[in-house]
Amino acid sequence: MASDSIKAITESLPPASDYLTYLTILESHISPTLLPTLNDVLQDAELTQNIGWDLIHLLMPLPGSEICLTTIARLGNPREVVLKVTEALQLLELDTEEEEKQEGEKTVGGEPTPVNRFCTLVNLLSILHPRIKTKYPSRFLSSSLMAILSAFRPSSQATLSVISFVHTISGKKRPPLPGRKSSLKIPTVPTGNQAGTSAPDPEAQEEDPHEAAIQTKLLQSFVTHVLEEYINCNSLEWAARLQESFDSSKVVTGRQSLGESYRVDPALQTRDTIVGQLVALARDLGLSSYETLFDAIYKTEPPPTEYDPDENYPSSPGDIPLSQAGSLFLISSFVFSSILFESKSPQPKLSIFPDHAKLVKHFIGLEGPTSIGGEEPGVVDAILAIGLWLEYNNRFVSGPLKDEDFLQHLQTLSLLSANNPSPTLRYTAHVFTSSILHAHPVDRVRLTFICDTLENCPYETLKASAVSWLKEEIIAAQERKSENVFASNVALAAVQPYLFPDTSALADASDEELLQELGQTFPFHMAVINFLFFVGSAAYSHIVPSGMMNVVEEIYLGPLRMAQEKSEKGFEGVASFELQLLGERIAMCTAKIDKI
Repeated sequence: MASDSIKAITESLPPASDYLTYLTILESHISPTLLPTLNDVLQDAELTQNIGWDLIHLLMPLPGSEICLTTIARLGNPREVVLKVTEALQLLELDTEEEEKQEGEKTVGGEPTPVNRFCTLVNLLSILHPRIKTKYPSRFLSSSLMAILSAFRPSSQATLSVISFVHTISGKKRPPLPGRKSSLKIPTVPTGNQAGTSAPDPEAQEEDPHEAAIQTKLLQSFVTHVLEEYINCNSLEWAARLQESFDSSKVVTGRQSLGESYRVDPALQTRDTIVGQLVALARDLGLSSYETLFDAIYKTEPPPTEYDPDENYPSSPGDIPLSQAGSLFLISSFVFSSILFESKSPQPKLSIFPDHAKLVKHFIGLEGPTSIGGEEPGVVDAILAIGLWLEYNNRFVSGPLKDEDFLQHLQTLSLLSANNPSPTLRYTAHVFTSSILHAHPVDRVRLTFICDTLENCPYETLKASAVSWLKEEIIAAQERKSENVFASNVALAAVQPYLFPDTSALADASDEELLQELGQTFPFHMAVINFLFFVGSAAYSHIVPSGMMNVVEEIYLGPLRMAQEKSEKGFEGVASFELQLLGERIAMCTAKIDKI
C-alpha cells in the first residue's frame, strides 16, 4: 500500500540508514503515487547531494517525475547529476517518425514517451549548467552538447526543447514569437525563480577568463548542427518558393501555391517558425557574418592533432568547427528571408561564377558524378535557392570564366535535375540549369553542352532535357533574329548523330527486351519526336540540313515505328498507355514530315 511505502521511505531516512541502504529502499518502493512524498524528502539539500544523481535513471520512466527531477537538478551535486543526465540521453532510443506521432501523447501505462524523456533531460541540463562553477565549465558543456546531439532526432517538440535550452544557457532572451494553434505539448522543467532556489556548487572554482569565448563557440557550433539536422529532415522548399516568387506563371491556376501553403498549413508554419527561431538564436550568438559562415564551409585545416572531441576538450574557439551544412543553411535563410519576408538582412556579395560553382563543387557529387542527386535534401534545396536568387538578379559572372568551368557546373546541375528523388527539386534544378545554359554569351559553348549531353549522358530524362534546350535556343534565335549556330543548319548538323540514333537494332530484340528498352527510352523518344514535329514546320525549314529528314526516317523514325507497333500488340496497362502515346506522336510526326 502507498501508506506503507511512505512510511518506509520516511522512517529509514539517514541517519536511520546509510545512503546506499536508503537508495535500495527507495528503489523497492518507488511508484508514481510516492513522488510527492519523495519530493518533500529531497528538499533536504545534504541528502539530495548524496543520492540525487543515483535517482535519475530510477525516476525517468515514471509519469509525473519531473518535479522530483527538478529538485535533484536544483539541489543535487551538479557535476555528478549532469553526468547522469548525459548518460541517460545517450541511452535514449529515438526515431523521428515515431516522435512526430507521439508528440503530446503518453505510452501504454502512462510512461513518458522517448521524446518527452529527451525534452525533460534537456530541460534538466538548463538548470544544471548555470550551477556548475568550475575553472573550465566548457568541458561539462561540451559533453552535454555532444550527448544532446547524439540523442537528438529533429521532431518539432525536441527541437523547440533544444532552442529553449540554448536560450537559457546563453542568457540570450528573446520575446516569444506570436503563438499559433499547435498540438505540441513540450514537457518543461521550471527554471530560474520558477524552480526555486538552487544550491551552490559545493566544489566551486573561479572560471578561467578564456572560457566565455569557448562556451559561445560551442553553442554556435551546436546550433548549426541542430539546424542541419532539422532542415535535412523537414523540407522548407526554399528554392521552389523563391521560384514561385520570381515567376508567378509557374503556379498552376486553381492550385494552392507553396507560398500560400506555408501561410495556412499548421505543420508547414511550424517548420518556418522553428527554423526562424534557430536562425534568430544563431544571430544572438554572433553568427551573422557571411565571412564567418563561408570560412566555416571552406575551412580545410583539421583540428589540432591533440584534439579529439570524444576524449579531450577544446582549449580555444578555433578547436570547434561549425557545421558546414548548417552554415550553408544560415546563408540560405538570410537570403530567403530578405526576399520573401523582406527582412533587413544584408545579402551576400556573390555571383554564379565563381561563387555558386564553388559551393556546388563543395557540397554536390563529392563521391563522383554517379552520387549526384543523393545528397541531403536540405543541402540541395539551399544550393538551388541561392542559385535561383543569383540568376534572378543577373549575378552571373565576376571575373574570368573558363569554358570547362562553365560546362562542369552545368553538368553537375543537370545531373541533379535527373537524379534527385524529389520531383520539386528535380524541376527546380532543370529550370536553373536551363537559365544558366541560355545565359552564356557564346553560342558554340551552349551547343557544345547540348551535344555532349545527347552523346554521353546515360539518363534518358536528361537527354530529353537537352532536346528541350535545343528547341529553346532555336526559338530564341528566331525571335531575336540572331545570327548564330541555332539560326542556321549548323546546330542540327552537329547534333544529328546523337539526336536521331540508329534504332534498327530494335528489330532483333525479343518482346521483353523491346518493352524494357522502349520503357527506359520513352522520355527521350517523346522529346525527339515532338522536336521533329516542331522543326517540320515551314518557319524552321531553313535550319534543317539538306536530306536530314530522309536519313531520320530511314535510321530512326522508321525502325522505331515498327518496334512500337510490335510492342503495343502484346502489352497492356501503364506500358501499353506509353506505347500508345508514343505511337500517336510517331504517326503525327510522320504525317508532318510527309508534307515537307
